[in-house]
Amino acid sequence: MAVLRPRSRRALVLLLMALAAATACRRHEAGPAVATSLKPVGGERQTLLLSGPWRFQGSNDLEGAEAPAFDDHTWAAVSVPHTWGERAWRRAWYRMHFVVPRKEVGRPLYLVFDGAATFADVYVNGTHLGQHRGAFTRFVFDARPAAVEGDNVLAVRVTNDPADTADSLPSGLGKQLYRLYGGLYRKVWLLKTHPLHVDPTEDASPGVYVTPGDVTAQSADLAVKVLVRNSGAARLPVEVRCRLLDAAGQQVLVLVRKMEIDGGASVPVSVAAKVDQPRLWSPSDPYLYRVRAEVVSDDHVVDAVEQRTGFRDFRIADGSFLLNGSPIALRGVGKHQETEEHATAVTDDELREDFAGLRDLGVNCVRLAHYPHAALEYDLADELGILVWAENGHSNTSKITTTGDAITREMVRQNYNHPSIVMWSVGNETAFVRVNRYAAVARAEDPQRLITYASNTGTRGRRYPLLDFIAQNTYRGWYRGAAGEFAQKAREMRFVSESGAGSVITHHTDYADAHRVVDHFEPEEYRQHVAEVQFQVVFREQKDLPLYTLWVFRDFGIDKYKGRNTKGLLTYAGLRKDAYALYKAFLRPDVPVVHLTSKTCFLRRGRPNNGIKAYSNRPELTLTLNGEDRGRRRNGEFRHPGGRMVDNVFYWPVAMREGRNEVTVTDGAGHSDSAVVYFYGRGGRRDTSGPPALVQDLRSSNPASPAFFVDDEIRAEWPFYYEFDGSADNTFHSLPPALEGARWISTRRLSKPPCRTDLSFKLREGAGPAKIYVLFTEGTPIEATLSGAGFRDANLAGRWRDNDLRLVGFRAWMKEARAGDRISVPGATADYVVLVQPK
Repeated sequence: MAVLRPRSRRALVLLLMALAAATACRRHEAGPAVATSLKPVGGERQTLLLSGPWRFQGSNDLEGAEAPAFDDHTWAAVSVPHTWGERAWRRAWYRMHFVVPRKEVGRPLYLVFDGAATFADVYVNGTHLGQHRGAFTRFVFDARPAAVEGDNVLAVRVTNDPADTADSLPSGLGKQLYRLYGGLYRKVWLLKTHPLHVDPTEDASPGVYVTPGDVTAQSADLAVKVLVRNSGAARLPVEVRCRLLDAAGQQVLVLVRKMEIDGGASVPVSVAAKVDQPRLWSPSDPYLYRVRAEVVSDDHVVDAVEQRTGFRDFRIADGSFLLNGSPIALRGVGKHQETEEHATAVTDDELREDFAGLRDLGVNCVRLAHYPHAALEYDLADELGILVWAENGHSNTSKITTTGDAITREMVRQNYNHPSIVMWSVGNETAFVRVNRYAAVARAEDPQRLITYASNTGTRGRRYPLLDFIAQNTYRGWYRGAAGEFAQKAREMRFVSESGAGSVITHHTDYADAHRVVDHFEPEEYRQHVAEVQFQVVFREQKDLPLYTLWVFRDFGIDKYKGRNTKGLLTYAGLRKDAYALYKAFLRPDVPVVHLTSKTCFLRRGRPNNGIKAYSNRPELTLTLNGEDRGRRRNGEFRHPGGRMVDNVFYWPVAMREGRNEVTVTDGAGHSDSAVVYFYGRGGRRDTSGPPALVQDLRSSNPASPAFFVDDEIRAEWPFYYEFDGSADNTFHSLPPALEGARWISTRRLSKPPCRTDLSFKLREGAGPAKIYVLFTEGTPIEATLSGAGFRDANLAGRWRDNDLRLVGFRAWMKEARAGDRISVPGATADYVVLVQPK
């Protein structure tokens, strides 16, 4: 159906990006509250963003903070969106002030919350406006009865206690598939309107519902329902105009209805028409119209709301999907609303970056799991032509209450107009508990879209008549079985809503030894092994598979490997893993992809002929190793260990030389990828033709912790220790620009007591001066030791991850060195790394 979104909201998004006001957990100096005014779309409607600073206090038992005179001056100042993340509070308070000018007293005034986790009690000047239950849907409260002229105090108590939220979707009790971080993690708005206005209070919908029907290239029906509220006391005449505008802003048609509305009433006003030769919306041409609903009084437009819409027909027939009458195979990913930097309080920039990644990847659909996402995500899907599976949050067993019904209804009404949404999901892996109940709610609200459920327990025959199809999650080759079993499971299931495998960029094996221990050892090479089979099945062997959505786009927080679900094509921070390149190679055959795998395994100590592997959709690739042509491989020649031919995979079983190796693969048409890989193990080729290293005579005092100089630039998100067995998951995150061009000395993880070592080395004669840095985790008692060795504070700081994958700060100390100097770094049992930066 069409997109429900006012132009003012689009302007709001752009302004928010400019203000960068959506940083989670960021603290500000106390100051006046910010209410950012946005240009109204028409009439007297005005939308203001309440970004802050808000006052915030986490407390499980604090009472009375709704009172206007409550003293909050010692509370933290934060901006909203905000989450308290993994901190142990079950409840918290937010407070801020807003001003109502004298001329606006008594006029409509609404508080709009895009999301609060999980339940929110809202107060204005101590008056309880109401409670909203559910973390992922929007809600609106009428603030007019409690607002006064001048200063007003808005207080919100947010509850995230599992016991209190047992009736939510998901339930706060039972198994959790993702983390519910508490807080006002989405935006908050103040909405002002004329007394005659489009009503925003029906489950926080935009108040305008646009329904295209019987869509073909020749014609389409268009039905529009506008909820009009008269907040005054007297019965008033009103004219409702609905204009259909094309993408250039040209009016296609206008529909008008006149009527009278009683004081205090909200009335649905419906109009309909036929549109000739509509331009159809599709992934290849995501053409969007706008419906502008105007409320007219005394020949003046007093309120207006714009919603985007698209004409498209989506249905299922004979077990296949049809879009605008033509078959379409859905190939996509599942996606959560979470980043490492901000948890669920994601910024608009982060969401836009995610969808730019989806577009780059080439998917034509996305499963926005497992709950309603931010409005911006559906907008971006509309704009980019990405079909959406939208889900209601039913992802564990919960009580039979009206809360789940309300959340499902809110999901549909709030997102009804988005043409990208083609199916509502009423659950994921709940053993079919309450699936019929929520399917009935969704069907009553929207008879046109498909309704589905993601199962991990089969299809249960015909016991679910309201479901158009049942998709299934399968992890053959990961939790159970072998990768090769996926082909049979896909053939049986047809609709695959989840599949994949975990991978951690600091875990590696030889290709021939790819294995995994779930939640303990999850190497990229095993994920490659699984992805190669699955993508060959989906794109070559079973092209008619109607639905395949890979799990998942980005790693996210949950109680699996060190607090992460690692099945992402991206790391938690957004670094693309190897499987991303292979998926893109299949999804976008016309866009050249050339990618060397296992590059974060920068120092290898296994088999010398472990070889080089690349992913590419090009007809052939040539490998150059240390300047030597090592042969050409054609696409389609690769045989998987299970015997299956796999396209887009290239492999050379060549032996590396001992020490530094320069690797390049190229398609001969200007597309290539390169890497520096070190090999230190038995059987390496004795080849000393390479240039002498900057670091000479590197010595470790501990034979159990040898050190190696890596003559390659440090880079964000990469590991710096060479243990790839799960015992050293340390990685860089943000690096100061002053460290650009630095190389590093790699060891085992030095915070393990058996790995402690004194390091010494010599700068190569004739190499010129260099800066020697030691980066160490903040708070590490190493500064006195470094000072004694001639290092000083470099006044540089950044963040990296410790072995538990937590972001922590690091400091940098430095000393100058000249060619021929010998440098000593005394040992410590701490996380640190030595860098060498040539001038």
